[in-house]
Amino acid sequence: MKYPYYLYALILAVCWQPATAQTSRDQAEAHTLYRQANSAPTKNTLRAALTKQSTGFLGDGTFQLGALRTFDGRYRPVPGVRFHAGLRLVEAQDSIDGDSTHLWPVGSLRGFDLGEIGGTGATALRRFRTRLVKEGSAGTRREYVEVLTAVDTGPLLLVWLYNSGAAALAGRISSAPLVLVGPGNETTEALRPLDLNQADVLRLFGKRADDLRIFASIQHLQYTQPTDVARMIDHYNRMAIVR
Repeated sequence: MKYPYYLYALILAVCWQPATAQTSRDQAEAHTLYRQANSAPTKNTLRAALTKQSTGFLGDGTFQLGALRTFDGRYRPVPGVRFHAGLRLVEAQDSIDGDSTHLWPVGSLRGFDLGEIGGTGATALRRFRTRLVKEGSAGTRREYVEVLTAVDTGPLLLVWLYNSGAAALAGRISSAPLVLVGPGNETTEALRPLDLNQADVLRLFGKRADDLRIFASIQHLQYTQPTDVARMIDHYNRMAIVR
């Protein structure tokens, strides 16, 4: 009678171990990237590059209230954060010494937040996460992307990528963000560009496409607007979770 229980426990252990191993590798790599970015000579090179940059920052380059999300699962509020999309680099003010900052390259953080929960306008919360992305025939790479959907995980994730194509190769911020889509739960699978038109958007939803077409019509949502498409995906994610 105990056999099914032991079998279930064995299945859980087998599934859990690879995930735990991946998390451990992520944490180790994140620690290495952070240490290198904040130690000479890399620190000096990165800070010199930031000093020379008059453009490439998200926004005007000033520090904003925010928080860091580390690979060990911690949420760390900080007095100021700014993101240079061209250099793929986050700079955060020290929580104790406001005149001191720390550098967080892509891969050293699970993500970061700008603004505050419940904020509006300039203080509205914006969520950035580290994800694999793929453009065209190029290989995959890790980038900080801004999450547009209600949750960071789930069946589908919609994001903005701020450095793509030639701009990414030149270390600049793109003139317009690129919309990417992909699985929210599979962080090892790359997000890919999405053409904002009815056919391509509805194709994301498979057998639920008709349900989402009706939902979009009732809610007067436009397939060419990223925020509207994010609402469609949010609706699809809720349906997929409760099915």
